[in-house]
Amino acid sequence: MGLSVASFSSKPPSVREFLVTAAYDDLLLLVILLAGGLACISRGTFWDLPDPYRYKLFERPQAGEATSNGGGVSKAPRNIATKLAETSKQVVIFWGSQSGTAEGFAHQLARDCSHRLNLGVLVADVSDYDHDTLAQLSPSQYAIFIMSTFGEGDPSDNSTGFLRLLRSESGLPSLTNLRFTAFGCGNSNYKYYNAVVDQVVSSLQDRGATMFLPIGKADDAKGTTHEDFADWKTTLIRELRTQLGLVETESVYTPTISVVMDKSICLDRVWQGEPPFFQAPSDPFSRSSSRVVPLPVSSTRELTTASLPARSCVHLELDLSGHPKIKYKTGDYVAVRPTNPTTEVNALIEVLGLIGQEEAPIVIHPVDPLVEKTTLPSPTNLLALFRHHLEICAPVSRETVLTLAHFASTRTAKEYLANLGSDKASYIEFLGKNHITLSRLLRHVHEVDPSVSWTGLPLALVVESLRPLKARYYSISSSSVISPRRATLTVANNPHILPGDGKIAIAGVARTYLSSFVAPSTPIHPHVVDQSPPLSADRDGAKPLCHASICRSTFKLPASPTTPLILICAGSGIAPFRAFLYEYSHLATLYGSTRPVGRTILFFGCRHPDQDLLYKDELSQLQSSPHVRLEIVHAFSRVEGQPKTYVQDRVEERCDELVKLLLEEGAALYICGSAAMAREVGNRIGDGIKRAKNCDEEGLKKWRGEQKRSRKWQEDVWG
Repeated sequence: MGLSVASFSSKPPSVREFLVTAAYDDLLLLVILLAGGLACISRGTFWDLPDPYRYKLFERPQAGEATSNGGGVSKAPRNIATKLAETSKQVVIFWGSQSGTAEGFAHQLARDCSHRLNLGVLVADVSDYDHDTLAQLSPSQYAIFIMSTFGEGDPSDNSTGFLRLLRSESGLPSLTNLRFTAFGCGNSNYKYYNAVVDQVVSSLQDRGATMFLPIGKADDAKGTTHEDFADWKTTLIRELRTQLGLVETESVYTPTISVVMDKSICLDRVWQGEPPFFQAPSDPFSRSSSRVVPLPVSSTRELTTASLPARSCVHLELDLSGHPKIKYKTGDYVAVRPTNPTTEVNALIEVLGLIGQEEAPIVIHPVDPLVEKTTLPSPTNLLALFRHHLEICAPVSRETVLTLAHFASTRTAKEYLANLGSDKASYIEFLGKNHITLSRLLRHVHEVDPSVSWTGLPLALVVESLRPLKARYYSISSSSVISPRRATLTVANNPHILPGDGKIAIAGVARTYLSSFVAPSTPIHPHVVDQSPPLSADRDGAKPLCHASICRSTFKLPASPTTPLILICAGSGIAPFRAFLYEYSHLATLYGSTRPVGRTILFFGCRHPDQDLLYKDELSQLQSSPHVRLEIVHAFSRVEGQPKTYVQDRVEERCDELVKLLLEEGAALYICGSAAMAREVGNRIGDGIKRAKNCDEEGLKKWRGEQKRSRKWQEDVWG
């Protein structure tokens, strides 16, 4: 390259000597290397100045009117008093929702207030307005808060800022003019049941606000969320009517959408159930999820034995290799988009008298001209809607029963439905003895009166009576360090037994769907598993496809592998811990004796060691791996001749040891399983902490809060 001999001398040349002796191509190479280094360090920002309007490429049109607290600049006014004045509304309904239930209730309440009281109502995301402007509302205006609580008393993502403001001493100003009421969506299986709505009510009252109607609460643990809301809503409408001197009109179904069959539409334009429509903007996990893609199910196996006829658990492996941009990390979730069972889809089409029309194109659009579009796919067909988009297997609300009574074709059917939906307690008792979906209810009425026909039922009513089919979230049971392109799921398929009739078992939609990928020659539970075909197959037609996305989670291992672990689970709650154990085992092998990984104690509860001790052989192998410090403590609840022992009982037996690990060795505690189990485990360990620290319940709550903030106490619970 023209370098002189001096360039290769034993003594390194100075910069001056180099410049004197270097040839042209040497200088050119130096310039290239310097430019390349500058590019790496600057990441291109010196010349690739960001386009100030680039965000427009990613902006959602429907998000243009308002933004959440702390994010971006909104053109819409954030003063709620100004907004009510501009829209001539007298009532505002704020919602704080994580899964969409509270948001749905807010819109439902607004429609009923509008139709029955002719009352102007504004529905508002609680994060879309400056909360101190509540003080500017007049005494003639009303605020309604519908707030959800999830986890350990946690607020929804969109209400976090509002709760933070309420808890601060210098938060909201005096609210003596504010007249409000509130409704909470929660689950009494959790320790801090409906804590968010309680906090909202107490904080507003502390600032002088007047609650014009007692707080209402829904309890999902009893399965009465919609009935609880319907009762409270009836009382609320009656109170608003009285206080405002309004005249209430008869509650008549008024459609908000139009559903019209249009056979002239090209079939290529018809949505059949495939992505990308699955990724709805209202999905609470959409910002932290990958896009929905078809993932081949590369392998499956049954984890329970044939001696357990009514319960099942399957292991599925999803192949990510066809989507290199989609990655997961240990502890993440897979959000599965299930399909409804074929039997239920066909039953609904048949009872509506639509056989032969289920694949005809339909167009869905809002009735209100001011609303641009609905959240429903269009154009589509009824088969796709019923199979892939609507919860046709969900119980029917009492309000829907009363609405159906108006459209029944015979007097007998009208009276039967009106009587069935007239009383909350009797309807809950009816649901406890009967497996009721929309199709099953319509067929049940046909048995009462064989002359009734449902062919005239408006399609808009059918569609609006059914909630959207939501994604189901499952912890990934594999480690991304060991199998980065394979994600495994551990799915329990345990049917729900009706409290009023122990012979009726109702399988979950997603569990049934995922179990259908496992097709043994003699199904373990043929009365539960629906062997419906998957949505599609891969190009070779050999592997079925599961439409899903990867959802980020905070349920992660400690940053340091030397941290001791306390893992507590029951049943399919073993899923994330299987991933944790494989990763710790891999690190133990990698480090050897030079850097020992932390000690791990796994508390694992199941019914019987020979029936549903999931991953029994794998766990045994992990336990015997070199350099792995793993202890497994089992709890069996259905072993003949032995007392029922649950995982919380084993935790209590070792409580002093666990408390020492937590307080003195900095162990990280993880709980995965049912909310009831997690509550019991938390109580047992909490009692031990109070004894060791000599503190009261308030001191325990403070300690647990600190543990959770430092990720030393994590829970992944449900139910």
